[in-house]
Amino acid sequence: MSASPSFTLYTYSPELQRVEARWRDDGIGDAFFGNAEAARAAIVELRDAVAHEPGYDCPPMRLEQIDTVPVTKEAILALLNDGVGAIVKSYHIIETIGGE
Repeated sequence: MSASPSFTLYTYSPELQRVEARWRDDGIGDAFFGNAEAARAAIVELRDAVAHEPGYDCPPMRLEQIDTVPVTKEAILALLNDGVGAIVKSYHIIETIGGE
């Protein structure tokens, strides 16, 4: 029998958000990507989309890497019942984009 796989995924969050509260379920949700390049492109697209909004400055965005716990039935149940934080094994900020 093979071991359950773990995955490395990428996402982003505004630098204004406290890191210690990162995986709290705030109802907004997150976008996840299979590689850092796709997540980085999404950050650039978001920043470009709001660049010309009157009175709105896009905060610096953290490009983040997460590693999941092994994906078992119990992990999926925890994800569904408790949110993404339940399956995050490790979390790293790998780059901050913007705010130069």
